[in-house]
Amino acid sequence: MPDSKMLFKKESSPFYPLKKLHGLRLKDFSLQLGEVKQLRFSGWKGFKLYLQNDAGKLSTLPVVKGIYSAGGKEDVKPWLDIEYREELEFPGPEGKVFTFFLNQDGQDRTLFKHLGELIPPGGHLMVSYEGDQKIHLETMKSLSIKIPPAATPLGYLIFLAGFQYVKDWYLAEGGFEGPRKLWGEKAPDEAWTKNFYEKTAQQMRDYLQRKRTSFSDLEESARSRARELLKKGTGYFFLKK
Repeated sequence: MPDSKMLFKKESSPFYPLKKLHGLRLKDFSLQLGEVKQLRFSGWKGFKLYLQNDAGKLSTLPVVKGIYSAGGKEDVKPWLDIEYREELEFPGPEGKVFTFFLNQDGQDRTLFKHLGELIPPGGHLMVSYEGDQKIHLETMKSLSIKIPPAATPLGYLIFLAGFQYVKDWYLAEGGFEGPRKLWGEKAPDEAWTKNFYEKTAQQMRDYLQRKRTSFSDLEESARSRARELLKKGTGYFFLKK
């Protein structure tokens, strides 16, 4: 594993933003950056991000793992492509294991806010939903019954992290396409911000006017998120008038 101290020694390093995650607080945890490594493509770094509890114990698995890109040619902005776990285990005394759900007290929102702050305008965040945890399963099922991406459990976190437009993304590449994921776009300027908010708001209006399916639990949560998204969009346009 590369020496992260050398990797992030200078703020001028294109990968310095990753270092900003190290030590950031959620309500009950701090973030610990580990296992950073150079990938085959120039400008890409693989990384893992763990949680550390107040007893100093690290989560047994990373809360986030994936790729950070510093951007590249043709004005490509930095981006993240990650896998996210909301259910984490911590070692305890006498070999016991404690489980924590990061959606308690909005700590998942704080985590995604920290991730979003790494990405400048014009960049994007991709998050896989092909996992076995509740947030992955509910997001996949929500998409299958045509709930808009931003109103799914995972898409809503991406939107709250500062990505004004969320889309479902899957590209068949002959077996090399990787997992299906949600893709959050961060607008490059004011005009695109308005465009993204308008597209998201229209998706929410169309969805709320649609007949409900038989999946009442998913629908109720999604419709609540859709109404909140509409409020946030309305608030944006009101403030800009």
